[in-house]
Amino acid sequence: MRRIGAVLICLWPALAFGQQAYTNADLVNIQVPGAYTNEDLKKLPPLAMQRAPAAPGPQLWAPPVGSEWQPVYNRLRTARVLLQAEIDYEIEQVDFSESAFAGDPQAFAPRLGYRTGARPLILELKKRAYLLDKQIEAMADTARQAGDPVDPR
Repeated sequence: MRRIGAVLICLWPALAFGQQAYTNADLVNIQVPGAYTNEDLKKLPPLAMQRAPAAPGPQLWAPPVGSEWQPVYNRLRTARVLLQAEIDYEIEQVDFSESAFAGDPQAFAPRLGYRTGARPLILELKKRAYLLDKQIEAMADTARQAGDPVDPR
């Protein structure tokens, strides 16, 4: 019996104040000075729409002039290898932080919990690697269509 009484005492505020819900009919009774009404919003002129982006987005490669596709492709592949090396390094740091060797408070090595801090960085690096892979594929397709296929090695 005491438990039921304790539960009712704890739930009483929710039961008492939970019934106060506003509906659309209640909005006519609420007046906020200086607030826009629907009529005020209908009187405003329409917003100007932008037809094209103000500036083009960043490009990692530009179509080369002539048959210079291979150096551009090589630079993109090098960037991808470096990005994968950074991903591998961060994952190795996470693995070390969860090993038995992590935990020395005097060391500069990552400690337990490093995964939580490194997670956004690793996800961002993986996203960049994915986008770079797509750009490499698009660049190779463009070179092939231009009649100058690249050597993928």
